[in-house]
Amino acid sequence: MKNSYSTRELAELLSVNESTVKRWADSGFIECIKTKGGHRKFPIRSVLRFIHENQMNVPALSLAEFDKKDVQAHLSAGFVDVLVPALKEAALQGDSFEVQRLLRTGLISQPDIIMLYTQLLFPALVDIGTGWQNGTLRVDEEHLATQAIKSALFRFQSEIHIKEPNSLSAVVSCFEGETHDIAITCIASYLTSEGWKVYHLGQDIPTDDLSLFIRAKKPNLVAISASTINDERRFVYGVNNKIAAAAHKAGALTIVGGSHMPSRFLGRLKCDLLSDNIADIRGIHQKMTVEGTRR
Repeated sequence: MKNSYSTRELAELLSVNESTVKRWADSGFIECIKTKGGHRKFPIRSVLRFIHENQMNVPALSLAEFDKKDVQAHLSAGFVDVLVPALKEAALQGDSFEVQRLLRTGLISQPDIIMLYTQLLFPALVDIGTGWQNGTLRVDEEHLATQAIKSALFRFQSEIHIKEPNSLSAVVSCFEGETHDIAITCIASYLTSEGWKVYHLGQDIPTDDLSLFIRAKKPNLVAISASTINDERRFVYGVNNKIAAAAHKAGALTIVGGSHMPSRFLGRLKCDLLSDNIADIRGIHQKMTVEGTRR
């Protein structure tokens, strides 16, 4: 995928005339950079944001990257799972820029951010995690892949269209001791793209500190990720008596997610939703956007 497009190239890509592209640029609808000679250049991040914002179908942008007909057919239909093997391989090679390129390609075929992560990113992560668990991947290989994905996600966020602020806010965080933060990063990415103000605290946040932060910020939503739980009693106590208590006092909904979370902790945690699929965050977003106020 090219790093930038000329006015003519972008016009051909979007099936419009060059004067339309120039008008969009001059009106600020799409970001461009002018060369010393006065020519417009459109960075790929700007093109992607524009396409995402306007929900445009631009198969040529993604199909040009792949000459295999079966891959093209899948991408044209919005099935980004065809890119999973390539993304997994790029991550294992530590090639974060290739991971980012594949996310870009997927975004054009599947503009729904949460489905893009669910269908493309997480299957690759599961395969990598399974390889580490069964011994076919070493720890260093798993860590290299994880860091490549995290670096790619950080840069990819700048290429996603951000909707107008919707007055809702969320605190997203890993539970104390949890160091796997890609799921919560994807949730933060999705909510940010939908106009939320997101406080992304990241890995291993002490429960007491997280509770104080919730009380101070008074968010509409608290989302906690906990995939590795070694002490269930301590986890249940921390969620119920500290995190959920602080969230309830702030009037916030609480969602706790992680591997097998509903089957392990249903009826034991005082939260609004237990989840083992990040796609559940869409329902929470839609519900709260319609309501417009905290409980």
